[in-house]
Amino acid sequence: IVQLGTSTTEMRQRTLGALVTVIQDDALRSALNYYTLKGPAGHLLDAESDGLGEDVFQVFEMEHLMNLGEKILLPVLTYLFHRIEQRFKGQPTLLVLDEAWVMLGHDTFKAKIREWLKVLRKANVAVIFATQSLSDLIKSGIADVIFESCPTKILLPNPEALTDQLRPLYESIGLNARQIEILASAIPKRQYYMMHPDGRRLFELGLSGPELAFVGASGKEDIAHIRELREAHDWQWPAVWLRERGESDAADLWESY
Repeated sequence: IVQLGTSTTEMRQRTLGALVTVIQDDALRSALNYYTLKGPAGHLLDAESDGLGEDVFQVFEMEHLMNLGEKILLPVLTYLFHRIEQRFKGQPTLLVLDEAWVMLGHDTFKAKIREWLKVLRKANVAVIFATQSLSDLIKSGIADVIFESCPTKILLPNPEALTDQLRPLYESIGLNARQIEILASAIPKRQYYMMHPDGRRLFELGLSGPELAFVGASGKEDIAHIRELREAHDWQWPAVWLRERGESDAADLWESY
């Protein structure tokens, strides 16, 4: 592979498809064929370039990939890890792992999360680790690393926090009885409970109605509807979205620009 890379001067020759044509070993050639354009995974890995570019903001949808099976998942994950880490050059960077329960369920991804939490601070990278399941996090096998490496923890309100099933989970991360009561009685989608080495308190975001109309739109139905509005109204879709949520003044202001 190294020899092929150094002996080809054109990027179009540096592909898995080109590599397979020069491999003499039948078993290796057969295995790699799966990841060329002749195989089912070629659209993911066999190309002259990956198309990721150098944008400052990049998002990878992991749930679909995680369901494709190990034969596809592992090489794609390995490549994504490589490309992501290439971006860490000392500039302030946020690495956000949303719906992390999906990633914690896979040993390879879990090992990478453990590594990132331990070493990325040296590269000026802050890791935001988000999951709806406290139970999955605690049972992940790397809970100690997560809690040690993430000194700031923001908990969502949970009316079930006082139940016999969930109370022990909150106690295990350091909440006392009064703090669990606060979490159980907090207002969902408005209030949050922050744990920090300097203190703990309940807080809420001071968002206006128009701000909340966008920031609070995180459900799959909302996102699907926003895509429909973008198709139908192009750059004016925010005005339509705001009117649907009773924010007519903000919609008029958007249209005036």
